[in-house]
Order: sequence, then C-alpha cells, then structure tokens
Amino acid sequence: MAKIELPNAPENSALSTIHANGLPNMDALAAGLGQLKDIIDFLPDATFVIDKAGKVIAWNKAIEKVSGMRKEEIIGKGDYSYAIPFYGKPRPVLIDFVPNQIAAGAGDYDFVTKDGDVLFCETFVPNAYGGEGAYVWGAAAALYDRDKNLIGAIESIRDISGRKRLEQSLLQREKELEEKARQMEEINTALRVLLKNREEDQKKLENRIQSNLKELILPYLDRMKKGRLDQNQQAYLELIESSLERILSPFITNMHSAFNLSPMEIQVANLIKEGKTSKEIASLLCIAYKTVETHRYNLRMKLGIQNEKINLRSYLLSIK
Repeated sequence: MAKIELPNAPENSALSTIHANGLPNMDALAAGLGQLKDIIDFLPDATFVIDKAGKVIAWNKAIEKVSGMRKEEIIGKGDYSYAIPFYGKPRPVLIDFVPNQIAAGAGDYDFVTKDGDVLFCETFVPNAYGGEGAYVWGAAAALYDRDKNLIGAIESIRDISGRKRLEQSLLQREKELEEKARQMEEINTALRVLLKNREEDQKKLENRIQSNLKELILPYLDRMKKGRLDQNQQAYLELIESSLERILSPFITNMHSAFNLSPMEIQVANLIKEGKTSKEIASLLCIAYKTVETHRYNLRMKLGIQNEKINLRSYLLSIK
C-alpha cells in the first residue's frame, strides 16, 4: 500500500495517515466506506473527502467544529457546497485543484504550492467558527484505486490563526522598530547639526571676546604698566593681564572639567603657571602661606602626581 507522503506538511497532518493507492475500486468502496469514514472521523485535522463527481462522502468531527456544519447536512452534496461554511458561497477550494494541480481560483489563496502529488495552501476563511474567521493551512491530494483510476480527493485543514497573529505581530513590531530607528537617525542628524552650529557659535564668541580684549582692554593695561606702580600693583596688573589672556584659552575650562578643581585651586594653579612662589601667591590672594601649600598638595593629588618627582609648574604648563 502506497502512503500519501507530506514532506512539508505540519506534524501529525491527517494526510500523512491516509492510504490512497491501496483503496479498493468504486464497487468495493461502498463496502469498505464505513471503515474509511471511521478512520477519517477520528483524524485530528479537519478533513473531508469528495468522490469523482465532487460530492462529499466523508466529513469528520474536526471539520464539523471548524465549519459549524454537521456531516448529516453535507454528506452527498456537491456543486462546491463544502465551501459555503468557510467562504459563505459555493466556490472551488484546494481539493478541486487536484489532480490537475493548478486550476482557476488558485489566486484566492495566499499561496498554493506542490510537493509531489500533494497541494498545500494558506488562506483566510471568513466564515469559519460561525463567522469568526480563521487563517488555515490546507493540504489536498487525489485518491486512486488499485488500477490508478481517479476515485476522488481528500483535503485536510489546520487552524493556524495563532501562528499567523504571531507573524503579523512580529512584522508590526519590526516595522515599529524600523520607524523608531529612522526617527533616532533623524534625531542624531539634528543633534550633529546643532552641535556643529554650537561649536561655530562658540568659536565666533571666542573670536569676538578676543578681539574686544585686544582692542579695548589690553592697550590700556599696557599704558598702566608704564605708569608709576608699586610692586604689588605691578603684580596685580600682570595677573590681570595674564588672567585675561587665559580666559581666551581652554586651560581653566579643562582644569575644572577634567580635574574638578575648586575656584581657589584654579587661581593657585594659574599663579603657579605664572611662576609665582607660594609666598607671592599668599600675598596676592591674601591667604596664609600654609593655605597655599595645602592647595599645592591638593593640586598634586587631583592631578595624580602626588608621589611623582614632577615639577608642578611644568606639569600645569603641559596641560592644554
């Protein structure tokens, strides 16, 4: 007995359990029909069989549940009446495409494929489960007697609505992720433009400040240096001049952001860069000598050179 093989059919498909070529001829079929119906009736997939004239000769319990139509209502009927519980009207379905394998109406399915002598399809049947509808997988094959005469066809249907919903959900999620990725790319592009504009604006501001200092302030400081100033006044003036120049450099910003220095530590560091001694720094900042030494120690700690034989002023000068 040759078995109808379903290489690509879902596991436990009803068609994988039906024997076709070994069926008796039409005369013997009537005698063995009861046994065949019993086998089909207990298949897990919704299954029905039609004879060569297109009339239903088997309609199992599983298909009663899906279609809402009892076997007593459909057995013996033809003219595509088996399509009505699924589509609401008589029309060719997968079982009608065999044995020719392709027929008009195949376009009504999401796809129809062939593997050996078996046809497979997926589609939505709107009237299944009393109008609730369902996505189904279907497989159909022709039935032959021992003499290879066509005696009918068999189709099995499996509800794949859950899988289809999951696929659609994944597709929707993929679209959403693609949209979010596109939006993020647009945001990143906008941020890059803003950062570039900010850098350009900052550069313009620095140039404007530098120009104003050189043209409006530094000339007057030069005149003051030529006047009669005592030692402290001269030191203060030099400090003002050097501080103004350093405002134009990234030193102070870098020192604060990179090493988290306090405002006083930045002042001390700036004076050390100018070559001032601790005594001079104490006088200029009006703080105790020991306080300056404490700030020098803290600077070495924060700069990470507390245990290194490195000159503090040289190290500060190396920071850009």
